[in-house]
This record gives sequence, structure tokens and C-alpha cells, in this order.
Amino acid sequence: MTTLAVIGDVHANIDNLDRVLKRIDAVNPDGILLVGDLGANTLHSRWKRDRQQWNQRRQTYLLSVETVLSRLRSTNRTFAWVPGNHDLPDVPGGGNIDRKSTTMGGLRISGIGGAGPDRFGFPYEWDEDQIRALTLPHCDVLLSHTPPINTPLDEVPHAGNKHVGSEAIRERAEAHEGFLVCGHIHESFGAVQLGDCLCFNVGGLGKPYAKAQVGFIRRDEDGDSAILEDLEAGTIQRWRRE
Repeated sequence: MTTLAVIGDVHANIDNLDRVLKRIDAVNPDGILLVGDLGANTLHSRWKRDRQQWNQRRQTYLLSVETVLSRLRSTNRTFAWVPGNHDLPDVPGGGNIDRKSTTMGGLRISGIGGAGPDRFGFPYEWDEDQIRALTLPHCDVLLSHTPPINTPLDEVPHAGNKHVGSEAIRERAEAHEGFLVCGHIHESFGAVQLGDCLCFNVGGLGKPYAKAQVGFIRRDEDGDSAILEDLEAGTIQRWRRE
């Protein structure tokens, strides 16, 4: 059996991250995945007009990412992550598998960072065709910041349940056998199956809709499953790939 912990958008919320890491330590998984948006939300294209302000905000962001990664390193567990749309694509720090792959507990994981296709001026945004053009090796787990479009995982309730996910990510999910784990839309946590792919949005630790919650994906003799634990409410939800 292989179990991987999945951490949603941290956004530098260290209190929630510490609660999640304590729970992960109790479960003792084979590794940890983070879906992106690790650091503080300090970067936007409008700040580039003022070089001094941009540099100050960039430094604040980099320090917040380093704080998050130091917490992960202190677990002495293998971890991997992709940058989110609020992250710099080339943010330094070990474990970034954006456009790359790694293996944990016998499962191959490939990463797709950033968000699209909408453009809001955040550091890491892309067009659908850029994702369609990506060549990634065969894997068991797609680690994507962005959820697939037109699912419960990409709905924005305060915008009239508008779907803001990616067509290109959905296409990859429908052609994939295994797991896709994502975040980005904090309030739309849950799981849904597309074809042979169990897609799992683990929500967000940071604002908006901040919550201490953690996901686990598991492969055993009975197949693939996803588990979401709400550490505040004490509830557990489970899904299985059919």
C-alpha cells in the first residue's frame, strides 16, 4: 500500500500548516505533495511599476516560501510541489517538480504548475495551448495547481457558480489513469472521477476560505482512493476510483 499526503494552497498560513503536518506525522505517509500557492500573496504585475516596492514584496514572498519549505524539510519526509499562480515560476527551493517528475512510494508523479486560461496579473499564468503542448512522462499522479473545468472542483460560488478551471487540464485528466490532485479554488474541495482519473481538490489552508484540512491519496490491493480530513470540524470524506 502507498499513501501520499496532499496539502492545499498554504498562502503562508503557518498555523494551519503546522496543524496539518502534525496530522501527517501521525498517519506516516510515504511522501507529501503540495498543490501550489505556497507563499504570501504579495506579487502582482501592478507592483512592477515601482521597482523598489516590487523588490520589497518579492523579498517578503521569498521569505514566506522559505518558511513553508523549512517546515516541510523538518518533517524529514520526501515532498514535492508545484508553484501556483501566486508563486514565481522559478521560485527557489527543493522539491519543485513543475514540468518534471519524481517517484514516491512507487508512484510516479508529474507536475503542472501555474493557472489559466484567465489572466489576472499574477506571476504564473498560462494559455491552454501551452499546457496541451507539454510533454510529460507516464505517471500515476498528476500534480496540478489548477483543477479541470466544469466539475465541482472549479466552481466559484460567490461568482454564480462560475467554472474557472482549465480545459487543457481536463483533457489530460480524461486521458489519464490514476490520480489528479489540485487546489486553486479553495472553497471547492472534494473529488470527482473523469474517465479513469480520480480528481481531488484539497482546498486551501490560506485565505480565502482558510481551513486546517489535509488530503491523502492511497493505492492498495482494493484500488485507488482519496480521503479529505477537516481538522477543524473533525470530519472525514472518502472517495474511490471506480
